[in-house]
Amino acid sequence: MKIAGSLCVISGASSGIGKSTAQELAERGARVVLVARRAQALEQLQIQIRAAGGQAWAFPADLSKPYEAVRLGEWVLGELGTPDILIHSAGAGEWRFLDETPLEDLQHLMDTPYFAAAYLTRVFLPAMLQRNRGFILSVCSPASRLVWPGATGYVAARWALNGLTEALRADLYHTGLRVCAFFPGKISDSEYFRRNTDTERRIPRIGRLIPEVTSRQAALGIVRALERDARMMFVPWQLHAFDLLARWFPRIAEHLAWKTGAKRTDA
Repeated sequence: MKIAGSLCVISGASSGIGKSTAQELAERGARVVLVARRAQALEQLQIQIRAAGGQAWAFPADLSKPYEAVRLGEWVLGELGTPDILIHSAGAGEWRFLDETPLEDLQHLMDTPYFAAAYLTRVFLPAMLQRNRGFILSVCSPASRLVWPGATGYVAARWALNGLTEALRADLYHTGLRVCAFFPGKISDSEYFRRNTDTERRIPRIGRLIPEVTSRQAALGIVRALERDARMMFVPWQLHAFDLLARWFPRIAEHLAWKTGAKRTDA
């Protein structure tokens, strides 16, 4: 996929991987549409990108609501044209055992990332198929490859996103569209872990063997995935090694995740 001159729609662009990816793509000559719920953060990023000579448009929206996704689609298609690249990087949700999770939170966990990615893809897919060119990348979680305890709703929502990504690849097999699942390790400068300290404590200890990466390092991995038309990419490489362990020796990997993962306080 050629990045220079492409039109990229990026969800979750107000912070973290989404923000860094928008900056990296804009530096390489892409036109970026910045989508997230936080209008002020998007406006600031738009100003930064334009001040550096890039092209960016901020579009505040809650993509978990179908009509918001439709509104975004109508504006982009009407004003800028058909996207070349869709990047799903929106995500939220605390890690809890299922019986700790309020019922309404289960819906919120699915809203973002799964429904947001599904709605965003749905509104642009007909135009992308008509042109028969494009790239769809989902920022997935390693939890959608190997589960760990203490994060049931979160894990299930990430499996849904990964499932959507894999199903799209099958749907689009004989087209000119490409689909990629991108798996980052723990992001060292993530606002998410600063806001959810209990969540960080629930990361399985075996995960400490995998180096942390910055949002920019993850964004550079996304750039590589786009440039190589990758089907799947892991950053850092140690995460891929652990993923291979899980594929080849699933019982060992499951035991390590359970043994070093969160334990119930009443157990």
